[in-house]
Amino acid sequence: MVGKPEQLTFTAETLSHWLHHAGTLPSGAVTDLHIELEIETTTSNLVFVTAAYSAEAPADLPRRLAIKSPFITPALSDLQNEVQFYRQLAPDIGMPPSVRCLATVEDGTIVLEDLRSTHDNPPGPLPASRSECERALEALARVHGQYWEAPSLGQTVGKPHTTESLTSMVQGIAAHLPAFMDALGDALSVEGRNVYERVFSSSLKPWLRLTDQRALTVIHGDAHTGNFLFPRSGDGAAFLIDWQLWHIDVGARDLAFFIALNWYPSRRRELEVPLLRHYHERLMADGVKNYSFDDLWLDYRRGAVRNLTIPILFWKRGMKPEGWWHRLECVLAAYHDLKCEELL
Repeated sequence: MVGKPEQLTFTAETLSHWLHHAGTLPSGAVTDLHIELEIETTTSNLVFVTAAYSAEAPADLPRRLAIKSPFITPALSDLQNEVQFYRQLAPDIGMPPSVRCLATVEDGTIVLEDLRSTHDNPPGPLPASRSECERALEALARVHGQYWEAPSLGQTVGKPHTTESLTSMVQGIAAHLPAFMDALGDALSVEGRNVYERVFSSSLKPWLRLTDQRALTVIHGDAHTGNFLFPRSGDGAAFLIDWQLWHIDVGARDLAFFIALNWYPSRRRELEVPLLRHYHERLMADGVKNYSFDDLWLDYRRGAVRNLTIPILFWKRGMKPEGWWHRLECVLAAYHDLKCEELL
């Protein structure tokens, strides 16, 4: 939804205060703001602005900014996952794949550099090209490699996994399965019903893999094409945006989300293995050791099993079928092609 200029809820003075507090505007001030576009999502308001600065401001401050504000102030216990990412993790990960952050605010507001003049993503539902997919996986490898088996995981970075927490999470999703299948009726095949029933009545091994500390890292958690910004020129690295769902996991979980959840079988079968090899090579080049391609392939297949929860969650949240039906078809096809039954 495109907003109107009068919906802008902050001023040049407000932005100056945020930038001063963050240390990115140590001198000078924002003298003027011009709103270019306002987009309303299900969880936040995204405002693209052009800012003018006084002569005393640093010369390298970007004039085009993206200001993202949540509709509902997060509870203190949640501590605004995306704010935490930009404050704690982004400096280690670097730019790219992280977008330059100019300020974070306690209410969850984030001020980022607006890269629309140089970067974009494919207009849905078109998939990313192979070269764009390679750049996307390079960005993920950069993030994953930075926190690969880091001692800080579960200590100062992210929450640790336990058998109890993982089981409770999956069982909470599985509780919606009967209503989900009733709502679909015979649109969900008998084979699809059987898959869901077998997976959620199993010992949940694909999820309990996370109790093993080997190869754990920080992942994006929502790595679909729309959350990557690719260079319009075709040259250069991709950026990753929308970090609300980052958490500790295996890196292959992002890959299963990017590929197996969203791609129809013909495209997945053609590009799946080459792209995973490309990711693995980049991971090794970044210094990750003792993680073979076979290890990656196994974790990727486990991620394909875990994708089965996504259509249920989307349905439960009230998303229209056009947002999750094709994903249901994709995850069931991947489950079959990747012989995921043997992982239960």
